[in-house]
Amino acid sequence: MAKAFNRFIPAFIPIIFELMRQFRRDTNHNQNIKKNDKSQEKLGTIEHLLLRLEKKVQFNRDVYVKSFSQLRIWLAVNSVILVAIAVKLFFF
Repeated sequence: MAKAFNRFIPAFIPIIFELMRQFRRDTNHNQNIKKNDKSQEKLGTIEHLLLRLEKKVQFNRDVYVKSFSQLRIWLAVNSVILVAIAVKLFFF
């Protein structure tokens, strides 16, 4: 059995070298793709910018709601003062 195995060893040596060469070429190719592929970095940047934009939109929405409520209060106070001035001018 050992003699039969020894007879096939010279045939397997080129196959082993070819497999090693293919594996090395594939790993080099994969590394080059990872070096040139900036899509993950770009997606991370886009996600970060979207998150910042959502925070700004939420902040602006809060400012708008607060400003609108302050404006309503201010208009109500001005209306009361206007009515008080009109009453003072025309009825006294």
